[in-house]
Amino acid sequence: MKLRVTFLLLALVFVGSLSLSCAPSNTTSSSERVVEFWVMPNSLSPVADIETLLVPFEKKTGIRVKITSVDWGAAWSKITTAATSGDVPDMVQLGSTWTSAIAKMGALETFSREAISSFGGSKAFVPVAWQTVGIEKSGQVNAIPWFVDARALFVRTDAFKKAGVKPGDLQTWDSFKNGLKKLYEADLVFDDQPMAPLGISGKNDWNVIHSLAPWIWMAGGDFLSADRKTCVLDSDAAAQGISYYMNLVKEGYVPISYLELNTAQVSANFNSGACAMYFDGPYEVKTLTRPASEGGAQGSPAAKNFSVIGYPKGPKGRITFVGGSSLAVFNQGKNKADALKVIQYLTSLKPQVEYAKVTGFLPARVEAFKDPFFSNDPKLKVFKEAVFYGKTYPAIPAWGLLEPILTRRLGIMWDQATSDNNYDPARIKQQLKLAKKEVEAILNQHQ
Repeated sequence: MKLRVTFLLLALVFVGSLSLSCAPSNTTSSSERVVEFWVMPNSLSPVADIETLLVPFEKKTGIRVKITSVDWGAAWSKITTAATSGDVPDMVQLGSTWTSAIAKMGALETFSREAISSFGGSKAFVPVAWQTVGIEKSGQVNAIPWFVDARALFVRTDAFKKAGVKPGDLQTWDSFKNGLKKLYEADLVFDDQPMAPLGISGKNDWNVIHSLAPWIWMAGGDFLSADRKTCVLDSDAAAQGISYYMNLVKEGYVPISYLELNTAQVSANFNSGACAMYFDGPYEVKTLTRPASEGGAQGSPAAKNFSVIGYPKGPKGRITFVGGSSLAVFNQGKNKADALKVIQYLTSLKPQVEYAKVTGFLPARVEAFKDPFFSNDPKLKVFKEAVFYGKTYPAIPAWGLLEPILTRRLGIMWDQATSDNNYDPARIKQQLKLAKKEVEAILNQHQ
């Protein structure tokens, strides 16, 4: 699943703050306990897959979970509208960068210490995922991590063999470029189809920020200062990271035409053999190992010859973007106590592993990674490691307003990098200064 987030903060609403550990259980009738649950399409059959997962829970508790699937493109608007109107389900899936904004609206329950302990406490979950459970430094938890998503590098092992490149050779930024150069000079062709060294998406992708963030971080740059009052994107380090990534196109390792594609289209090109490498999430492992009759790419050229390796280390180490989703309870929900029980079940060990198998995402519970499904698969082990060296964005309510600004500015950089034969890297700094000004205007309004 590729996350496309269009954020628009709505007016704050005042609602009561109740502890989940003592929230009353209001039911739809005297004989039936129903929890209404909104989810996004995390798998090919989003409702049926969760219904199957919940069968043991429903049999044991007598609680029925009514699931509604909300498309990612409409989810933000639907959730914020519900939050302001009070016409809400009992529980909801939230993208990892959404929780702080919805919490600021006063629409979410705050989990009590007792409730958090019932989940195993913060240490039971992937650290970077726990950073997104509420407004940072507020001391409040408004959501529980459900699953996570990290990025890694998918490679064609047969192409590497022809070009004399080993996956282990691509451990640093310098060696990564050397590997790309070898692939480029090998002028690879498979099944009468030319193969580009690398595929990356450009300004038209919903992942434009997620794609560039690792390179900014690995160069030592960041988006905001530690106190979240200023934008630090205009630093030399941030420009260095962006320049490195964009220069992969300027140096010919990525066809310029790819920059008109989104991640799904680049993924399709990798699967068909049009490029030797590209960055994506763990769900691509499931895609390449699932039959075409089930929506996968098993049997494709890439499926027969692929491996996964981590990002090449930058000047400040190896860092990837980690996203995912959490589960939250609306404080105007009708059955909050039973919603808490549903969340407890979905974030417990066995359902965490089973849902990861269905969706291709990664569990948010640390203990789940001990399961042989992850520990015995070398490809999934790469993603497991990435989750623990990964990073995410600041959990501040204003972040949703900042993403469109950053997307626009990064898109302009892509235009300049690919359309101007006399492209000057200094232009990156110019755009970053403009981004800084626009970002700080938003931050100043939300202090």
